[in-house]
Amino acid sequence: MDNATLQANASGDPSPRQRAEVLLSSITGKILRPFGYDALSDLAVQRASAADQTRSVVVVGEVKRGKSSLVNALVGWRDASPVGVDVTTSTTIALGEATDEAPGGTAQLLFPDRTEQIRHGELADWVSCEGAHVIDPRVDELPTRAIVPVAGSRLGDVAVIDTPGVGGLDPAYAALATASASQACVLVIVCDATTPITAPEMAFIRETGSAVEALIIVVTKTDKNVRRWKPIVEENRALLRTHLGREVPVLGVSSLRAVVAAEMPAGPERDRAEDRSGIAGLRSMIHAKLDVAEDLPAANGLRTAVEGLRALEADLSTQIDAITNGGEVIPDLTAQLEELQNLKDHSQQWEQYLARDLTLIRQNATDELDRRLDQIRETWTSQINKNGMAVLRKNPQHFTAEMEKEFQAAMAGSLTVFLEQLYTQIVKPRFDSEVVWDEIYQQVVATLSNRKLETHQVAGKRQGLLDPSMLTMGVMGSSMLGGLIGVTTVIGVGAVVGVAWVGFNLGFKAMRAGKTNLLAWQRETIATTKTTTGRMLESALALARPEIVIRYRDHLKTSIEHLQKQIKDAEDIARADKATREKKLGRLEGNRKVISGNITRAEELITELTAAPAVGGVAR
Repeated sequence: MDNATLQANASGDPSPRQRAEVLLSSITGKILRPFGYDALSDLAVQRASAADQTRSVVVVGEVKRGKSSLVNALVGWRDASPVGVDVTTSTTIALGEATDEAPGGTAQLLFPDRTEQIRHGELADWVSCEGAHVIDPRVDELPTRAIVPVAGSRLGDVAVIDTPGVGGLDPAYAALATASASQACVLVIVCDATTPITAPEMAFIRETGSAVEALIIVVTKTDKNVRRWKPIVEENRALLRTHLGREVPVLGVSSLRAVVAAEMPAGPERDRAEDRSGIAGLRSMIHAKLDVAEDLPAANGLRTAVEGLRALEADLSTQIDAITNGGEVIPDLTAQLEELQNLKDHSQQWEQYLARDLTLIRQNATDELDRRLDQIRETWTSQINKNGMAVLRKNPQHFTAEMEKEFQAAMAGSLTVFLEQLYTQIVKPRFDSEVVWDEIYQQVVATLSNRKLETHQVAGKRQGLLDPSMLTMGVMGSSMLGGLIGVTTVIGVGAVVGVAWVGFNLGFKAMRAGKTNLLAWQRETIATTKTTTGRMLESALALARPEIVIRYRDHLKTSIEHLQKQIKDAEDIARADKATREKKLGRLEGNRKVISGNITRAEELITELTAAPAVGGVAR
């Protein structure tokens, strides 16, 4: 039973999502499909499905705030993510439900070129700053992220992302919560009960959290600050109200008490213990915020259906005008027909313009890549020169992962420019059809998937780790999330290029080898990224151009036939007797009224589905 059904059962009334499903089924089945809008109906139903939606929680905070302990408390497993007095996680860890492919008691290590499964007890040796493999100079490569399958996770199918302690408050992680409206993601910022929100924490919240609706502040270590934590929670609420201008939920949690409670037998006593620890309230709030995001696909499906209704409404209006004012309508339709016929006759000319425009779009995407790579080179060269290699060598695993992420983001940003401009400058002006764009988009994105970034020092063929339908994670198994990658949003749809970043363990080796080797590796990787992206853009162009040409020719042919039919129908009705015209007019106006009513209902429901919920936080 899903959350929408639970909501309906609790109130006795259908939830907005359930009403959206019923309305969408009625619109597509009773209106759009009978009028020949099958492809658009299929697209609307596809977009309304939340089957591919990512449900995740990203936990960020400064060092030693208790992020990993909180993550363990959320899933209900004391040792899921490594914790300890001297333990600091050095890379991103994703925790989610165990599957047959990723069973409990194991962990998956994601290297830039492959995934390895280990026993969970070995995880700390690979992902903590003082791990045996991390500090061993004989180890040539380390994972840049890890996955921990959790059997019977107390958060259900929600994945929890434990961000590296050494990274501190990295704004890149907040981007996971804002990457796409189609994804369900909550950003949890961890403070503790020793002090109110610090200046760096507030700066981070202002910079990144102000744009995140699904934001929760958690005050940890309440068991160690029994008297102070409640005043701290209230003070934090007031500070957030002042600096953000809105209410943000602030909850106090004892992670220690929560994991103790999770180990108790299921029953009322465990429920009371979890409630007292604050973790039950946090889980409930997370699920409430995810429920809001889960309504967004239903809204997207209705928006697509409304597009079809509006096209149908316009067609009916033309037929009505032909009956009531045929003397003006027929010449207008004839003029439109002549314009389309002229476009068809001059197809060679517009195909030349298309080739020119696609070349310009490719150049814009290349310019964006160059800009981002120049910024990466300047940033890292400055950091190396300013801090010296000693700083990087303290945790080469973390910095290698950071470099990997930044190169991926540069590549994804370039491809975002290409896809955005392909839509706004090429497809939309010619077709103004979401169905056509979706078909072209899916084929282009498929050509960008499973690419590899390899330097000449690395051999082997590997499959990409990422599913192009995801925004920030690769899907491992049925519901596991595999690490952080570059983020991009394209026309409301997330697209990430699946790239196996084979070269990045070489960066790890170069970092250990010295400054000269690291800078040489960086130059080579920048050059390889440019070459790889250029080839991907060429592949996309090679596919996009004939697809657009063929579809545009078909679009002109279909549009001409449709206008010819409209003109013939208008001429026929003009010759019909008054009774026949009035009968047809009544039928058309009745259909238009039904369509208009469905548009109104759909738009009202879209507003309801996308309305921001009232936010309020009650400290435990």
